[in-house]
Amino acid sequence: MKHQLTKKPIFLAVIPARSGSKGIPDKNIRNFCGKPLIAYAIEQAKKCRRISLVIVSTDSPRYAAIAKKHGAEVPFLRPQELAGDKSPVFDTIKHLLLTLRDKNGYMPDYIVLLQTTSPLRTVSDIDQCINVILKKQCDAVMTMCSTEQLLYTIDKNGILKLLFNKQWLTSTNRQTLPATYKINGPAVLVFSSKSIFKKGNRSLIRGKVAGVVMEKWRSPDLDEPEDWTLAELLYKNWYTIAHRATL
Repeated sequence: MKHQLTKKPIFLAVIPARSGSKGIPDKNIRNFCGKPLIAYAIEQAKKCRRISLVIVSTDSPRYAAIAKKHGAEVPFLRPQELAGDKSPVFDTIKHLLLTLRDKNGYMPDYIVLLQTTSPLRTVSDIDQCINVILKKQCDAVMTMCSTEQLLYTIDKNGILKLLFNKQWLTSTNRQTLPATYKINGPAVLVFSSKSIFKKGNRSLIRGKVAGVVMEKWRSPDLDEPEDWTLAELLYKNWYTIAHRATL
């Protein structure tokens, strides 16, 4: 593992890729439009000029071999206790940073967390998040996409309850309502490595958090088979959709 000493902030890209996915078996290495899904995140990270190192965190030697083939580094395998379907990503990142510090004397300033399940993310999305965290000096930056302004939950009696201010119901014109957003994975999450070692809740999204908006059509998060089918359809029709969006 090599990195140049520099006065500029050091950005480490981390791509979590545990084996054992239940919704879509082996989804991290499954063929997505011609290459393993994990390859998209690796290639996007390697094209970002501010990212000095791309590491895949996996528990699988097979996944590690595929990740290395596409240009990522896998300095060690993730311990099994951090590879369960309920294992917090926070613990994985903390273990990774501590191991890199103790074995390699390496500690980045920022982590760029890239989920493999967001293949329609672009290098520009990553660059925007990095630019925002440097300019706004916030604790974290993550991607989001637009969502419906009027969202409801259903109580135990089957009755709808509006999640937001009921005054919103006075208008049926969505253009007059405030824009609302939801996390799209997130496809990109950038945060300070120091935040991992601060006391408080074990969350990567805390403190002052800024958002970078991605188009809704580029925001599928691949958890179920239907997500995969939709994402491949969108990817194959990228040019047509993007062109029409600018008309």
